[in-house]
Amino acid sequence: MSQGWLWSFVVLAVGTALWFARWSREPKGLPVTAYLLAAAILIWSAIWHAVMALGGAHTKVGDHDVHWGHYADWIVTAPLLGYSLVLTGTYALASKRLDLVAVLTVASVPMIVCGTLADLAHEPTTRYTVYGVGVGVVNLVVIWGPLRMTAARQPAPMAAHFILVARLLTALWLGFTLVWLLGPSGLGILDELTTTVVFVVLSALMKVAWSAVDLGRLRLLADRDQLLVA
Repeated sequence: MSQGWLWSFVVLAVGTALWFARWSREPKGLPVTAYLLAAAILIWSAIWHAVMALGGAHTKVGDHDVHWGHYADWIVTAPLLGYSLVLTGTYALASKRLDLVAVLTVASVPMIVCGTLADLAHEPTTRYTVYGVGVGVVNLVVIWGPLRMTAARQPAPMAAHFILVARLLTALWLGFTLVWLLGPSGLGILDELTTTVVFVVLSALMKVAWSAVDLGRLRLLADRDQLLVA
């Protein structure tokens, strides 16, 4: 049954990537790379969901299966989503704050690595400690620290848009964390099938819906002459 959910995501992701590619032909003031970045996130994620749907990218650790295909997906898409958020927070600024791009991108990698190591750990306390450290780095320190302060320097409509998409992305990241803790790798309240299904839904919300909201609202600001790209 989980294969059906995984394949559904593949179809949705590829279709949305083509939609973003079409949008890129009429960028409405946004860099074409913004659309290509969103499409690349979806294609990479679709590849790994297809691999998992075919029965690959998992191994047995202790009494539970580690579906490392999720981590292979996230190790690339999490930094790229962070990069997309930095772009949204700096479009109107002459300085694109490459330091924030580097910090958020680099911080995303240990978050995923910590999740992988925690999943492979046999001792529960080690799992929770390692994973908790990884999650906190990105969500609490980087996004809601210097990046929010930088985004506030943009025109009011763009600053408000950043706050909206930052809240959405943070909530989705925390959603992944909660499901991980409740799933077989954590407390075991959710079984493997339920965890897979919820991960697929969260992936669709994060990579399809979030990118559509981000790019779609920016295009709407452009229609209202409220989009400024330095």
